[in-house]
Amino acid sequence: MTIATPLAATGGGRTPGWIRRRARNVYRRPLLAGGVASGVFVVTLVALVVVPREAQRVAQAMMPPPDAWRDTAGVLRRLALAESGARAAESALVRGRAVVLGRAEDIAVDTLSPEVRARRDSLAAAVAELSQLLRRAADAPLAASYRALGTAPELRGIPRVAQLLDTLAEVEKSRASFGAAGGVDPIFVALTTRATQIGKSIEDIAEARRTALRRELERLTPPVRTTSAADTIPLARARDSAALAVATLRRELGEARVVNQALDERAARARAAASVGASVPSMLAASLVLGLAVGFGVTFALELRHPRLADRGEAESIAGVPVLVTIEEPASVPDRHRRSVDHEVPRLIDQVSDAYRLLHTQLAERSFELPRITIVGDDPTVTAVVAANLAATIARQVRTTILVDTDVGGRSVVDVVRVRQTPGLADVLVGRAEWSEALASVTVGRGRSMDVLPAGIAVRGDVANVAEALGSGAFTSLLEHLARRYECVVVSAPVSRHGGMPPLGNDGGDVVLCARTARTPIGVLERLAAALRERGVHLRGLVVWDRGDPAV
Repeated sequence: MTIATPLAATGGGRTPGWIRRRARNVYRRPLLAGGVASGVFVVTLVALVVVPREAQRVAQAMMPPPDAWRDTAGVLRRLALAESGARAAESALVRGRAVVLGRAEDIAVDTLSPEVRARRDSLAAAVAELSQLLRRAADAPLAASYRALGTAPELRGIPRVAQLLDTLAEVEKSRASFGAAGGVDPIFVALTTRATQIGKSIEDIAEARRTALRRELERLTPPVRTTSAADTIPLARARDSAALAVATLRRELGEARVVNQALDERAARARAAASVGASVPSMLAASLVLGLAVGFGVTFALELRHPRLADRGEAESIAGVPVLVTIEEPASVPDRHRRSVDHEVPRLIDQVSDAYRLLHTQLAERSFELPRITIVGDDPTVTAVVAANLAATIARQVRTTILVDTDVGGRSVVDVVRVRQTPGLADVLVGRAEWSEALASVTVGRGRSMDVLPAGIAVRGDVANVAEALGSGAFTSLLEHLARRYECVVVSAPVSRHGGMPPLGNDGGDVVLCARTARTPIGVLERLAAALRERGVHLRGLVVWDRGDPAV
């Protein structure tokens, strides 16, 4: 089962506490944030130095020449003269038209007799009345409008109109019998349509009558005879010429102002570009602030994308087991070189911390016996340091202890306890050496030592065989044999460098899971805990490494 790929954090878990833990992890990764901040600081500082010089060069190229602006003063003078000429031409045209109007005579020859003139006036009144009634019928096509039109004086003597009015009255009487509920009755609808048709017929007769009256009225109206007037065409042409000159000058003035405005904006941009720059302290402060902001932002974005373990509370909630002990930075480091034996103890073997004694106390039985424990973690070095210190703590209690390294091909335990790398576990599993020949002794205190079975190196032809042996009964048999020879067997089993499950043996056994704050991805811890449960092991708890990476 592959467990090396971290799980992406889901949006549902992004509570305020979750965000605070991610922000806390940013401060625990100063190298990443500092590296990004330093790069941004240098780039920004260089840009702040280079950009002003480049901006000044660009500004010089952008600045238009002085003779590029157009002179609008001359255009304004000519425009004033043209407008004055246009006003004079307009005044001359107005005076000419006034003279023409004064000389013109519009004579209407009226030779009608008083009787004909009275007839003409009555015809005009009748046409006006019919026009008003027709407009009313068109605006409000109701029976009342049609009845008023049919009873007009000019239509009373027409038999056809009288018949239509009678028919309309009968239709109205029939419609009235339906009452207020007749709007949906088909007969009522048909009667309404019939009334509208009758009204339209009355309108047609009235329209024809009005047309006849208008023709008769036109015959009785005398013609108008107009005398000829003086010619004002030359004055109008002069006025139009002056107006055209004014329009041309105004267009020229507008174009000049547009060009000058564009040149002014270009010059303003050039001056703004040339003014880019700041003092040295300002540039340093701006670069520093931007670098810190970008460094924090990039690190925080990476943390949100691939969240890592923040604290022991989060570790317990993810793995589902309690945290047995937290490995923190020591408050003070005593002088370890007062005794000669301290020079023989590997530097990563902690002789003063109570963390590993507390870990042994929680793991051991009432008689402080701990036959076998496997330390599993995602980081080989941290896993090896925890396993080696636990084994050293047990060995200092006068118990025979062996530390078994399963990191075949790696140097995790070898670098921690400073022993040779070969022969080791790989050679024992393929039969090239006996386990007793591969042992190495490590001093862990005054008169105290422990045995170490390094992982060894699998040669090219034995890689598959070693991997198969670690996952088969051969490795389990070896651990059972060592458990009969030693009071405690501590196995360092980091996650495979290819992302596979660490070798645990077929019987599983007791396992302690190591996780590093701000280093172990949450997805890896979750998958590793689930995979261990699937293997049937007894997951005793967690060891949280809350300090810097061990320097081997």
